[in-house]
Amino acid sequence: MHRPDEPVVEFRAARDADRAAVQALVDHDVAGTAYADVVRYFVRLALEGRREESRAIVAVLHDEVAGVALYGAVAGAVGTGRMHFVAVSASARLHGIGVGLCDAALSDMARDGARLVTAELPDDRVIHAGRVLLTRAGFSEVARVADYYRDGVDLVIVARAVDGVSDDTSAGST
Repeated sequence: MHRPDEPVVEFRAARDADRAAVQALVDHDVAGTAYADVVRYFVRLALEGRREESRAIVAVLHDEVAGVALYGAVAGAVGTGRMHFVAVSASARLHGIGVGLCDAALSDMARDGARLVTAELPDDRVIHAGRVLLTRAGFSEVARVADYYRDGVDLVIVARAVDGVSDDTSAGST
């Protein structure tokens, strides 16, 4: 339920006109890290309209793109989706937009038959905020591969069932 003192956030599919804003959000979070190329790859696929494996939902706050979620189906798997990346502008982080983006992506994947959504991420402090966000969105660690990215940086796999995901994520604050 929307409270009068909270701003209204709209969650919608990313459009080509959102490209610069999406890229700026992604660059802010991953530029200069070892993970930037992978995230940019998913941005490119999503904005080119590769619907199955990479999609993008944006959060619009005060007529500005304030966040983006990149996600899609897992190729060759039945009923499984994957969160690729979520970014929220620093000025919008206290409005629940990150969890709202995760919920909107989960709802979209559920409509396409997903029963489980996973995310693979490095256990690296440079993206610790992303891990915290996924935990807040109901994801739990299900596997870990030691020293996967490099010595001391494990691969962490988190997952969440899509049961109980609301279909009403198109507008309102979360």
